[in-house]
Amino acid sequence: MSDDSDRRCSRAVLSSLLVPVWFWFAAAPEAQAIPGFARKHDVKCYNCHTIPPVLNKTGYLYKRFGYRLPPDYEPGTAPKKLSEVDRKFSWRLTDAAAFLFEPNFSYTKAGAEGEPGESRSSFATEELELFFGGHVPETNFGYFVEAEVGTEKAELAQAVVAYATGQVNSSVLLRAGKMLLQEGEGTRGAVGFSLFPSMAPVLEHSSPVGFTLDHAPVGVHGGYTWASSWYRHIVSVSAKLTNGVNQEGEGIAADATRNFKDFWFNADWWFGPDGGVTFLAYRGEKDQEALDGSFRFRPALRRYGVFGNYLFFDKLDLIGGYLKSEDDWRWSAAGAVRRALSQGYRGEVDYYFVPGLAVMGRWERIDQEIEGGHRSHLRSWAVGAAKALTQTGHIVLRGSYQDDRGADPLDLVKRHDRRFMLDVKVAW
Repeated sequence: MSDDSDRRCSRAVLSSLLVPVWFWFAAAPEAQAIPGFARKHDVKCYNCHTIPPVLNKTGYLYKRFGYRLPPDYEPGTAPKKLSEVDRKFSWRLTDAAAFLFEPNFSYTKAGAEGEPGESRSSFATEELELFFGGHVPETNFGYFVEAEVGTEKAELAQAVVAYATGQVNSSVLLRAGKMLLQEGEGTRGAVGFSLFPSMAPVLEHSSPVGFTLDHAPVGVHGGYTWASSWYRHIVSVSAKLTNGVNQEGEGIAADATRNFKDFWFNADWWFGPDGGVTFLAYRGEKDQEALDGSFRFRPALRRYGVFGNYLFFDKLDLIGGYLKSEDDWRWSAAGAVRRALSQGYRGEVDYYFVPGLAVMGRWERIDQEIEGGHRSHLRSWAVGAAKALTQTGHIVLRGSYQDDRGADPLDLVKRHDRRFMLDVKVAW
């Protein structure tokens, strides 16, 4: 059978397997700030965030230390053991628990490029999210649980047990459970959550086989962190071994017929007042099955990326990144294994007038190609503003506009989608 014949007979089936290019119409889970941590240490959210949920260097270390606030580490002084950090705190429910919900209004206009498009406006309330997290007093253990409570069902988004050991200048973190793959890892250029309501398109955009780095598999995580005095430089490496993902992109918890593992690696270097560079790599597999059952396929998935950011004068945050994707691809059951290739570029500028008030702009481009098929491009830009309505930063008002132009890599139909959103993030 020729490539052209393969393409014609399977295009309709394969198209149904695609996650749409216009990723921002689907709500993505977002790692959030935990107000209980601020109550526990009697600090504002800005101690660990620029504006929640965006982490700064202190917030990054807080996670790496197993949910312990980094103590002073001056030159010439002996670094503290992690088991000695925060020993004075006794466990209290109000310090470990938090909730978050996000009412919003959105206006969207979507359709084929050059046509008026369909308009839609709506009020919505995102599902209530419940959090439990912290360290177990007088031990090296910590924990983190995130549950999403919707109108129809409750879902466990994360559930992790952590063990942190060593000293603040040289420590090891081990975790096990259901955890975010890339969304909450790395320096600010590589993490999924940002000042915008949606993830960076380069990280969230799905390949033709329907895979994205935005998922939460079950597995184990090990990492090492080194820090210089005053935490001027932080170098860390991490690796995760997790179960693969099924056809819908959800992590497989236990299934003897789909026993395959995925590997993820992340290396970070934080430097200066608040800058950093991240390298990430991912190698995995994903179940691929036509909806009519005509064929099954398990493609290999590969991701390689470099991201960076630097905060100038505590005001201007410049963010950039590059992600390369290479996935196995078949036009039909009898067709040869080919590749679905993608290269994504991102840039973002965030300006903080004062703590709790920022404006932001973002530009992204994704070039996609299927061997034996077509090439397509996605261009996305967005602008917005975020304002904390309380001194602690627990309530944030945000407005944003996003504009996407691009084509599906199979049918090459060009679309132009626009969205305005006004939302309030309420956390306690």
